[in-house]
Amino acid sequence: MTSIRTILIVGGCALSLTACDFLIARDRDEPAPVETEEPEIAPAEEATLVPDQPDGPVMVASTATIDWDAARTDLAATPSEQRETSFQVESGGTAPPVPVLLPTGIVVPQGAESGIRFQPMSDGYFAAYPGIDYDIVVNGTNEVIGVDTTNAQDDTPVLTYTPTMSGAQVSFSRYGADYLVEFECKSIKGGEADCITEQEALDVTNKLVIAGTR
Repeated sequence: MTSIRTILIVGGCALSLTACDFLIARDRDEPAPVETEEPEIAPAEEATLVPDQPDGPVMVASTATIDWDAARTDLAATPSEQRETSFQVESGGTAPPVPVLLPTGIVVPQGAESGIRFQPMSDGYFAAYPGIDYDIVVNGTNEVIGVDTTNAQDDTPVLTYTPTMSGAQVSFSRYGADYLVEFECKSIKGGEADCITEQEALDVTNKLVIAGTR
């Protein structure tokens, strides 16, 4: 009886060991679970606003360098009768900040002499002359746009003629300053201001003489 019980116990243990070996072997055959790492999400970068760049160079206003030596030389070489005006142009430190160029040989209507005006400005001057068919206004300024012009004397400045709604204008540079001569028609016929031709406007501008300087 005892032998039979012993055999049963031994057999049960053998079955238990076989089952344990099976489970261990099965666990060894199964691959270990793979741990997956979640990708790190980088924080969103703040958008940097880039200002729009201008298509062309930026034009900046500046004060011109005036060639006062050349202006004084020209003034000394100009006959006094050509510098006669109906108003006094200051000289020295109280003179306008640019050499004063004025027209000569123009015809002023009788009784209109009182309409001639000369006004110094902080950046230059303007002079107005009444005429028969048109009025003449001369402007000089030391304010330039862009690169400062050369201060060398230009004996033959380039004249630029431009027709306008009220007449015409001629612009040029001299002594480092910019000048503009405007011709304002007294009357406009048919919507066109044709009181002066291009050649006449250029002739008046070419006859400007220096009448004052520092």
